[in-house]
Amino acid sequence: MKIDEIAGQTAALTHLKNALIKNQISQAYMLIGETGMGKKTIAKAFAESILCEERKPGEYEHCGKCQSCHQLEDVNHPDCIFIRHEKPNLITVDEIREQLVSDVEIKPYQGEKKVYIVPDAEMMNEQAQNATLKTLEEPPEYAVIILLVANADRMLPTLLSRSIKLPLAPLPDDIIEEKLIKDYGMPKYRTSSIVKFARGNLGRAIEMSENDKFIENKDTASDIMKKVVKTECYEWNDWIDTITKDKSEIPFYLGMFMDWYRDILMMKSGAGRERLMFTDEESVIREEAGEYDYEGLKYCVEAIKEAETKIRANVKPSLVIENLFNTLSLNYED
Repeated sequence: MKIDEIAGQTAALTHLKNALIKNQISQAYMLIGETGMGKKTIAKAFAESILCEERKPGEYEHCGKCQSCHQLEDVNHPDCIFIRHEKPNLITVDEIREQLVSDVEIKPYQGEKKVYIVPDAEMMNEQAQNATLKTLEEPPEYAVIILLVANADRMLPTLLSRSIKLPLAPLPDDIIEEKLIKDYGMPKYRTSSIVKFARGNLGRAIEMSENDKFIENKDTASDIMKKVVKTECYEWNDWIDTITKDKSEIPFYLGMFMDWYRDILMMKSGAGRERLMFTDEESVIREEAGEYDYEGLKYCVEAIKEAETKIRANVKPSLVIENLFNTLSLNYED
């Protein structure tokens, strides 16, 4: 994808364009944004422009036609390395040493630069981050390291300070709607609900648009949220089974639960119906806003985040969801 084809993210893209135009490419960048915000797309487009054989001085866009561009498009460019890891939620120091620290000592095979892209960089353990930091302290002139980070709080302060930090912003709803209609052929009448729940995240919107059961699952999630805090734990089994029967859909449900509590917080703060995501559940959300205090809502939100972390770490899903429901219920003051 060309840089100018990337939707939104004006601030981050402007910085990268200027770096290419002025030929002042830094040796460490950190793209910060939640999954689905386009970090990998931006990193790949930037790398393609860095390595393009036909890009002229003062230009920022790669040609898309040279050997280098074709290689990177096919993800087999010898001078663009995507750091990979075996465990789903951990990048080990050995993986960083093998794929980055040792490899960076080898000069580029084809051009003047060598680009390293580290997806899920916050999954590096402390030793792996320190190994990356050591490389950044005295990097070869040709090396460019791009860290893709969903949660910058998990990065070492020293690594943060060594990188050019480029936070990604949520996209406006109209841009997401336009992309869904134009690029994914979605009829306009289907986009309104999806755009609202995407929360400015194009990747999430695309995922929802490709989920034929989106509306059904959304309604199931809201039905669970309405009832779970008012029932006993022995009544949760069917809901837990529904959520966990397809592991790939668990993040969707947890995202919906987070949206539910976002609506409660919005209502408690005085927001009107137009600010809600679950607009058809306004009366229930208004009632729950009166039953939770702010401290309780904070615990609920943190519990959902913890559940997301545990699911990524392959903790038994049924246990994770049961513990989550228990926390939500304990903080409900009915």
